[in-house]
Amino acid sequence: MNHRLGLAALAALTLPSTGVCAQNNPMNYPARPVRFVVPFTPGALNDLLARLVGEQLGTRLGQRVIVDNRPGAGTMLGSELVARSTPDGYTLLLSSAPLAINPNLYTKVSFDAVRELAGITQIGAVPFVIVCHPDFSAKSITELVALAKAKPGQIIYGATVAGQLMVEMFKSTAKVDITFVPYKGLAPAMLDVMGGRVHLTLGTYSSLGPHTKTGKLRALAVTSHARTRIAPDVPSIAEAGYKDFDATSWYGISVASRTPAAIVSRLHTEIMAILKQPDLERRLNAEGVDIVASRPEAFDQFIKTETARWGKVIRESGIKAGQEP
Repeated sequence: MNHRLGLAALAALTLPSTGVCAQNNPMNYPARPVRFVVPFTPGALNDLLARLVGEQLGTRLGQRVIVDNRPGAGTMLGSELVARSTPDGYTLLLSSAPLAINPNLYTKVSFDAVRELAGITQIGAVPFVIVCHPDFSAKSITELVALAKAKPGQIIYGATVAGQLMVEMFKSTAKVDITFVPYKGLAPAMLDVMGGRVHLTLGTYSSLGPHTKTGKLRALAVTSHARTRIAPDVPSIAEAGYKDFDATSWYGISVASRTPAAIVSRLHTEIMAILKQPDLERRLNAEGVDIVASRPEAFDQFIKTETARWGKVIRESGIKAGQEP
């Protein structure tokens, strides 16, 4: 009797663990809903992007994909949550440019994105556009550089932190002195350019493009390496002879490192199929996003390259945000 009771007790103990193992088996992935962490507040482009992709990913996986907004600490709160999560593919991150910028901008970062996160794919790139008042004397990047060298420190650009970093990269590349005025948002900077109080600003084409079409602003260049499908008539800075210049915001999907290769492959396959849909591309283009569908290893290398690129810009400019965001 005691022997039979012992076997029954052992069976009772092993049944739950068998169920857990089945759920965590990469061959059974996904066996429950997937959490998609967005380290931004609801309502912005990043949130929309996650919801557009997440909804279709859930359909393809046969499980709900639940968007979980976790803003804070310059995206580090939500990003660290994913980096420290169980590496089983059930917690995804909408990764973005701050992963590469924050380690260089802040003196204290609580996790290592390169080491603790693994890429699934880069979803898209968001080029910025440099704009000026319609009456500004420089009509191109070449003329802007000539003007800046003739009048060092006299050309003023207003921007947010993201915009400042991109212009600092341009200043370093073109060897010019342009004066920065900080703004908490793009809208007031844009209004000051329209009013002639500052000479330049930059932001996403979805924000500034409509005003270039009405003639209230004039586009000088986009910050991507090549022209963007979103604004094919606007030249890139690289076209002016700065062939290595490339500064964009970007989004992708990452998971905790050590996630099984089979799960990474499954997620990559499904997301590639989603990004190839013409309707999705049109919707993202309208929001200023150029689709970039990359391999996991290419996305990992991209983040390493971006981290080094922004590190150089931040060191040379002397920008520091402080101990923490």
